[in-house]
Amino acid sequence: MSKRPFVIFAALLAFLAVLIPLWAFSADGDSEGGRRGVTADLEEGKELFQTNCGTCHSLYAAGTDGNFGPDLDAQLAPTGPPVGAAGEEAIAGTQERVYAAIIEGYQGTDKGRMPAGILTGQQAEEVAEFVAVVAGRG
Repeated sequence: MSKRPFVIFAALLAFLAVLIPLWAFSADGDSEGGRRGVTADLEEGKELFQTNCGTCHSLYAAGTDGNFGPDLDAQLAPTGPPVGAAGEEAIAGTQERVYAAIIEGYQGTDKGRMPAGILTGQQAEEVAEFVAVVAGRG
């Protein structure tokens, strides 16, 4: 029996054993562990969300996977693309809902309760804007 098919198979196997890991390690990946980059004007809201909300809430753009509160990507996903006046109105409406939840809290029964006043003032506004702009747009 000829050794040629075994030699070719071994060479191919060795080539792939080196090539695949090399390709995987050299591929450009997200250096923030799955977090999506956001514009500079939303960065403060993102950091505040990660610190104050991410333990409970999942939000892809913040890189959080909270396990107590609702997944905000699923709960606040837009019904259409955020374009034009309709998109701006949808974002503004979502921002108002998120701001109200931050300030007033939420006494739901399905996923527990969210205490009122976790953030206030400018910080609450920044988180509400961040969530409204990025939620469901992963």
